Amino acid sequence: MLSVMLSLTILGGLIIACIVFNLAQGSKSYPPGPPSWPIFGVALNHPKTEFWRTYADWGRKYGSSSGGLISFHILGRRMTILNSAADAFNLLSKRSSIYSDRPFATMAGRLMRREKSIFCLSYNDRLKTYRKLMHQSFSSTASQMFWDVEQEEALILVDRILASPQDLVEHLRRNAAAVIMKVAYGYPVTRNDDHFVAIAEEGMCYSRIQIASMASRPGKWLVDSFPILRFVPEWFPGAGFKSKARKWGQTLYEQSLEPHNWVKEQIRAGTAVPSFTSALLQPSDGHFVDAEEEDKILYTSGALYFAGADTSVSVVKSFFFTMMMHPIVQHRAQHEVDLFFMSEHRLPTLHDQAAFPYVNAILKEVLRWAPASPFGLFHSTASPDVYKGRFLGAEPQPDPRDYAFGFGRRICPGQHLAEHSIWIQMVYSLLALTISKAVDADGKDIEPEIAFTSGVVS
Repeated sequence: MLSVMLSLTILGGLIIACIVFNLAQGSKSYPPGPPSWPIFGVALNHPKTEFWRTYADWGRKYGSSSGGLISFHILGRRMTILNSAADAFNLLSKRSSIYSDRPFATMAGRLMRREKSIFCLSYNDRLKTYRKLMHQSFSSTASQMFWDVEQEEALILVDRILASPQDLVEHLRRNAAAVIMKVAYGYPVTRNDDHFVAIAEEGMCYSRIQIASMASRPGKWLVDSFPILRFVPEWFPGAGFKSKARKWGQTLYEQSLEPHNWVKEQIRAGTAVPSFTSALLQPSDGHFVDAEEEDKILYTSGALYFAGADTSVSVVKSFFFTMMMHPIVQHRAQHEVDLFFMSEHRLPTLHDQAAFPYVNAILKEVLRWAPASPFGLFHSTASPDVYKGRFLGAEPQPDPRDYAFGFGRRICPGQHLAEHSIWIQMVYSLLALTISKAVDADGKDIEPEIAFTSGVVS
């Protein structure tokens, strides 16, 4: 009897919420968008993969003349899509004082207990502390302290690819994990099957990237549209989302806690090597790091680990793919690095980036053509805003790095570290490898499929 009454109460609440929402929609002026259904919005037509392609198509078809600005709702969740660089800069950068908040989703935020995650926080004092800690180590100048690590790991990468090219993707994952684990924690990754490499595997149960992609997918979770459902008990029929959120949230927390505790053990043993975490836990001014400060260090380092590995793997995989598909471009880039090697009689380093204009152009093109995060992370306004008077809420091409790493006060603080790591992997690979299509038993090229995964990282 109690279950029936609870079900009726929830159903009634949903109906009332839907009616209130639809009445509220009529009183607001939003950018144009695709046709939508009452209550459902575009939920029935929303894509399940490669959202950015559909958003771009909708922008061209339904968007405003200013560049495809569109708006729609999915079961009550209002979304505005910025389909042009001009709109993104005008709002997310020029008006960053009010456009730097995050929408705190019920599933990926509240139920997973991600209140302290840098990816979920509003633009508040805690987030400013995170960014301050990162800026101290990862500004364009400060990040040079990690160049030796990135160069060493890039050499190991190429050596492993030469030894077993069939394991290319595994080598790329090991490299990315090795760089970020050494930088963030001083932890040495020596094997492809290292525990911290496995955590990043897309095929691993409850991997970071799977959790982030599934938990934040637009229209995936009814509780995001009707937060009242978060009060449904976990045992209630249809409330499986609550157990998923609890398990996923605990997994993400433990994946940050484990390497953090490893550093603390190394410090106690007197064997800790210099790293982002060890330096913050042992401040140069000798002050005592209390529990609150340590908690902020844990989440800041965890953000580096969470975001750094998967994104750089995506970019370097795209680089290998484009070199395979465009051998003429590859040959020209190889000629540039070969000339340097023969004239300087040494390997290139990250200090030599200016000597490789063509390789630098390839890096920009990879970021433009296949950005690791095609639709970025959502922003929300801290206060109401009117945009363009209607809506509430030898000339080189524009540098794609201005878009690929985010905008305004939410730009990726590890941008320079990531760029340097990717660049040196590209240069050493071009110097030592020839990247070509696989061949079949008759020696004929096997044409690969051009396709991307969907999610936070593509």
